[in-house]
Amino acid sequence: MSLLSTRVTAAGVAAGAALSLFASAGTAEARPDGFYVSLQPNSNVRTAANTQSRIAVNTGPTVDRYYMDGICYVYGQTVTAGGYTTSVWYYGNVFDGMGSAQYAGVYVWGGNVNIGADPSDSVDPC
Repeated sequence: MSLLSTRVTAAGVAAGAALSLFASAGTAEARPDGFYVSLQPNSNVRTAANTQSRIAVNTGPTVDRYYMDGICYVYGQTVTAGGYTTSVWYYGNVFDGMGSAQYAGVYVWGGNVNIGADPSDSVDPC
């Protein structure tokens, strides 16, 4: 194998690893039609900013299947899960990227929204 093909192969492996990391971290993107974020798998989408409220939908095991847009944030019940604690809940509309289901005016706990810090600098308070 030549030095050039070794470098190309190494670059391809590095790029593949980087894409794998991004895919597992989820998506947050500003688009011309608004800002949207992906939700963690197995997240409960709720009717209020607490764990006692009704579950509108559970996102199930598929990564990046559900996303949320039209979002703002509120402070609600403090939740600790997976070693992360926050009282930030995001409010907006949740869509099923593999179907036509839409859940309007719902809340998702900050630890389940792929957006970075809670609250995100990219999102306004409600």
